[in-house]
Amino acid sequence: MNHLSEKVKRAATSLILPVDEKRTGECKFCGHCCMFVYICPFLKFDNNNPKRALCMIHSIRPPMCRKYPRTRKEQIHKPCGYDFI
Repeated sequence: MNHLSEKVKRAATSLILPVDEKRTGECKFCGHCCMFVYICPFLKFDNNNPKRALCMIHSIRPPMCRKYPRTRKEQIHKPCGYDFI
C-alpha cells in the first residue's frame, strides 16, 4: 500500500475506531505528521521557535489529527511524543 492510501485509510478509521489504550505520551509539536504526503494548509510554525509547529484549527481539527497515532502501526514518524506500551 502506498502512503496516500494509508492516509485515506487512517482518515476513515479515525471516524469510528478509538485510540489504542496502550498509547502513552503527548504531542511534541514537531509537525512531522502534518507534513506527511502533503503539507497541511493549517500548519504554521512559531515565529519565536521555528521548530514548534502550530495548528491554526487546533480546536476543530478532524479526528484523523486528534487521534494520530491511533495505533502503533499508524505511527509512521519518529521521534514522536507518543509511544505504545
